[in-house]
Amino acid sequence: MLHYKREGSGKVVVLIHGFLGGISIFDKIFEPLTKQFDVIAIDLPGHGKSDAPEGDYTMYRYAEDVLDVLNHEQVENAYWIGHSMGGYITLAVLEKQFTNIEKVVLLYSSDAPDTPEALEKRTKQQHEILQNGVGAFVEGIIHNFLAPDAKTEDILYAKEVAHEAKVEGLVAALGAMKSRSNQQDLVDATTTPILVIEGEQDKAVTPIETSNPNVTKVYTNTGHLGMLEDAQTVIREVTKFLKQ
Repeated sequence: MLHYKREGSGKVVVLIHGFLGGISIFDKIFEPLTKQFDVIAIDLPGHGKSDAPEGDYTMYRYAEDVLDVLNHEQVENAYWIGHSMGGYITLAVLEKQFTNIEKVVLLYSSDAPDTPEALEKRTKQQHEILQNGVGAFVEGIIHNFLAPDAKTEDILYAKEVAHEAKVEGLVAALGAMKSRSNQQDLVDATTTPILVIEGEQDKAVTPIETSNPNVTKVYTNTGHLGMLEDAQTVIREVTKFLKQ
């Protein structure tokens, strides 16, 4: 089973991190959320303290691993918060109706599949990681995840979290992102309330564009890791949305 932690009381909130993330990437928002919610944060395979995955992965397989944790914790209904790839996993669960998600927060995520250029880039990154390891890859890419004026402490912390990943975990994640489904029709049609938090300086994902009245969008003046760069705004917007 995946490594996870659970703290707080109230309505259950599930936190799913993204590529190069882990439970620790949510440190600035985890404790504040536990003051109002029962929060479960999960390390995906090969990230944080979870064991490396075996074989190829899809977003649906990640979803099944997350659901194993929730079943173990006897959670049937919850709010889901997914950052980046964690948002892709959340949408996969919503699509397949694997469990009852009452509300969704997509943090710096997307509903679009990879472009041909992105597919090629991810394949190159897989080869780079296999050849040079996690450390060199992290050092070369992590600045792309934050705004140009991000605080040094946030950059260093993001590196620290990313360095916990295992080669197999990153290669599997890149493969899963390459094969993920186009979820734009799902987002356009869903009746599940969704909050999209988008970084004005986020160059890592394709913005979500929809006219669905069940989808609300707010912005932070951040890059891809707004929960590090502007935790207070993220906490305020998430809490307001979940309490509505």
